[in-house]
Parts: sequence; structure tokens; C-alpha cells
Amino acid sequence: MTIDAPARLEAKGARPRLAERMSFAFGDIVGNGLFGLSGSYLLYFYTNVYGLTAASVAMLMLLVRVVDSVSDPLIGYMIDRRILFGGRVRPYLKWFPLLFGLATFCCFLPLPLGPHGKLAWAYVGNLALGITFSLVIVPYGLLPNVMTRNGQDRLSLAMFRMCGATLGTFIVGACTLPAVQMFGQGNERLGYPITMAVAGLVGGLVAMIPYFTCRERYTLDADQAPLPILLGSLLRNRAWIAVTIVLSLFYINMTAFYGLSIYYAAEVLGRPKMFGGLLISLMGIGKVFGTMASPFLVRRLGPRGTVIAPYVLSMACLALFYISPNRAEPLAALFTLTCFFEGMTLPVFYAMLADSIDFGARITGVRAAGMAYSINSFFGKVAWAMGGALSAALLGWGGYVPQAATQTPTARAFITFGFIGVPMCVACVSILLICLYPSERHLAAVSAPNPLKTDP
Repeated sequence: MTIDAPARLEAKGARPRLAERMSFAFGDIVGNGLFGLSGSYLLYFYTNVYGLTAASVAMLMLLVRVVDSVSDPLIGYMIDRRILFGGRVRPYLKWFPLLFGLATFCCFLPLPLGPHGKLAWAYVGNLALGITFSLVIVPYGLLPNVMTRNGQDRLSLAMFRMCGATLGTFIVGACTLPAVQMFGQGNERLGYPITMAVAGLVGGLVAMIPYFTCRERYTLDADQAPLPILLGSLLRNRAWIAVTIVLSLFYINMTAFYGLSIYYAAEVLGRPKMFGGLLISLMGIGKVFGTMASPFLVRRLGPRGTVIAPYVLSMACLALFYISPNRAEPLAALFTLTCFFEGMTLPVFYAMLADSIDFGARITGVRAAGMAYSINSFFGKVAWAMGGALSAALLGWGGYVPQAATQTPTARAFITFGFIGVPMCVACVSILLICLYPSERHLAAVSAPNPLKTDP
């Protein structure tokens, strides 16, 4: 990485100011918000509104996400080789967010087609959504690496990013179903596409804000190493491997909460669908406050401890949620606490990711920032695909019947396992895997100061 301005600028205050760090959050308000719409409501839209079977949706979500995941490494390769925009990442946020918003709308556009035509249109819309999402989120994710080298600033940027992401989650949960009702007047087939048209346009414009407000103080070195060398350097970087796997598992957790909240509220708890939307909103609220508390915990427990302790506490809260009486207040409080503890891990994951990229460059001598982040995003998409497909498959395996007055005990059990059991399994596995991430002492030995500590 080379400096495109004198190095003394950072010492004289050229580091990102508060306004710049806050504006950086807008990228993930939209990224998490629009992609969260597909995670929260697309499964319901396809099965209950558009008339696709749960089995076909499960296969769709798995195949499309895996196929479009290839776009992430390709975009990273383009950035590393400076094929587009001279290797700069901000211009991507000028040209592609509106296309991302358009793709979101197309996914919820119920074209009057036959059964095979409907399925084909769903494949096209989801493929376009994944590719345009990559064109926005891969360069956006690399912004901290070109905005600052200061470890504390990167942690701060990660915190603001996660606040933006969780705010996007809150907006998705709080506004989507009321908007569908308002625009459709009870007709979900009309309400969903109008809602998504508005969300796509507004979201596309908001996602452009970091292009105008964030500054690239450093440039990513163009690494001309052959692709096998780039990939080999990543396989030698255990810090990057550990955080990539754990962050990917987190996406599976998110798909369980996003995709099955409406089903769990309506079919297991016997409550209105709006309660499922409330749970999604509470997920956003809990994670916002958890994100804000994360730096406090990092200073006391370190990065790995700030993953392990909150995951243990989140499992405890989720277990209490499961056995709690079916009353709105305790359910809402326990679910909010579950997401609060999970939210503590989010800034640490992204700070770890940014630092692991630089760590890998130092231990391997190969600079592959674009490839490292894009493959991380690739595995995140695969995990998102697996989680979405698993949620749909659980509905099919349990014998879920759309619009049925009541579901069978088997169907309710499968929904419960998806909503409660899958996140519990993710937390257990993540606690074990995060121990593979290098300790602070190891990171300091490779390069001082520690990137997760304040630079002197």
C-alpha cells in the first residue's frame, strides 16, 4: 500500500474526522437494509404471495447465491489489478448503488407468468441482486483500508458501519410490513412491489453518500502476482481464515432470524405477522446498542474475548427466550438482549478483517487486499445462501403449508429449530473457531503497534 499524500498528513489530523466516519455508516444502512429485505421477506413473498414452492425456493436461494458469489473474487481481482477506476474503490459507490436498488425491486416484481416463468424470473432477479450487491459492498468494505492505517480509527469505522447495518435492520423490520399494507391496502401482490420500488430508489441514492464524503488517503498497491500466488497467500494467513469463517457463520445466524421471524411469530407463537416484523426491528435496536458497547468490551477482554463472552451470553438469552411464557414483553426483551450481545461482536469482526489483510501482507509479502476482502464476501454470500436455503428447506421438510389455518406439530418444530437451534449451533462453533485468530501478543510481535489498539 502506498501513500498518495505525504505521510505527515496523518500525524497532522488527516485521519477520518467524526463526520466522515458517521457518513461511512450510510453504506451499510443500505447494504444491510436492501439485502436484508431479501433475507427477511423474499422467502415469504415467494411462498405466500408469488406461489412458488418452499422446495423450489430453497434450491433457488442456494444455487443463485453460490453462482453470483463468483462475482466477489472477480471484483476483488479487478481492484487488485486496477482494471476499473485505476484501483480506486470510491467510484464504485457512484455508479452501482442505483442498479442495486433496481435489482431489489425486480426481485419483488410479480410478473404474470406461468409456474416455470415465475421460477425463471425469480432466478434472474436474484442473480442480478447478488451481482449488483457485490459491486457495491466489496469496494465499500475496502474503504477502511484506504481511509486510514490507524487501528483505533478502523475499529471506530467498523463500529459506525455496524451501527448503520443494524439501523438498516431496524428500518427493514419497522417499516416494511406497514408500507406493504399502506401501499397495497391489503393486497400484498401490489404492496410488495411498490414498497420495494420506493426502498430501491431511496436506498440507491443513500448508498452513494460515502462516495461524496469519504476520502481515500492511501492507494491499494497493484499486485501483479499470478492468481494462484494471491490465493496461496490467503491460505497462509490464519488470521484471515479464522475471521472469514466466523463472519460467514454469523450470516447463517442472520438468515435464521431474518427468514423465519414471521413464520415463528405466526405459526409457533400464534401471533400476528407484525410481531415477526417487530422481532426484526428489535434485532436492529439490540445490535445498535451492542455495537456501541463493543469498544468498551474490547479494551477489557481483547478482540477474541469480545467474541466469546457475548456469544455465551446470547445463547443464554436465546434459551430463556425459548422457554419463556408466550407474552410479548418478556419475549421482546429477551430477543433484544440476544441481539445486543451478538451486536458486540460485529465491529470486532470487521476490525479483525481489515487488520488480517494487512497482517497477511506482512507475513507473506503478497498484497492482495481486494482478493482478501472479496473472497471473504464470497464466503459470506455462500453462507447467506446456505442459511436462506436451509430456512426454506426446513419449511419443506417440516411440511409447511402456505395459508393453512394451523400447521402440524412437525412443521412448528422445524420452524423452531431454524429460528432457535441454528443460531445456537452457530454460536457454539464460532466460539471454538475464533480461538484460531492470532493473539494480541502474536499480532504485536509481527508488527507493532497492535492494530486493535490506539496508535501512539
